Amino acid sequence: MDTIYRFRLDEEVMFWASGGFGNAIPAREQLVEEFRNQSPLDTRRFFVIEVQEDAQEEPVVIGQISFRNMVRVAHRATIGMLIGDRRYWGKGYGAAALSEFVKILFARYNLNRIDMDTFVDNKRAIRCYEKVGFTVEGVRRKAMWTMNGFRDQVIMGLLQEEWLDRNGNKTYYL
Repeated sequence: MDTIYRFRLDEEVMFWASGGFGNAIPAREQLVEEFRNQSPLDTRRFFVIEVQEDAQEEPVVIGQISFRNMVRVAHRATIGMLIGDRRYWGKGYGAAALSEFVKILFARYNLNRIDMDTFVDNKRAIRCYEKVGFTVEGVRRKAMWTMNGFRDQVIMGLLQEEWLDRNGNKTYYL
């Protein structure tokens, strides 16, 4: 929990994660409660991203990944992700984590569609999502507030059938 909280105190990490700082950071106690009170039935859940570079060492938390706004009857959710440890930026860890997360969401949660959004300047996130198979579906003009003012919001989506086609039509059972 301390690592996740430390990521949220990093102004640059939070800028790229949400376009802002300040009110984007709950108190540490609120963060602990939010994680502790998660339920499999929640429409919003958070997970950590860990890396184990050496089998002899303990895994290291490098970020978090989540879904929100899950609509079970429509089989859809919106995802968010951040790599909070800047030493791991640009090295493919985000795409690897996202790929595994998408697999879980389609298989375990039986989603048909996964959405994501970010501000137009977040080119690294957009490339990461495209690498996994997400498609830009549109842009909402000046729909996101960032520390640098209003920015256009990129809307992306991935359908389960696209994911299966891209991955050799394999069905995953987790």
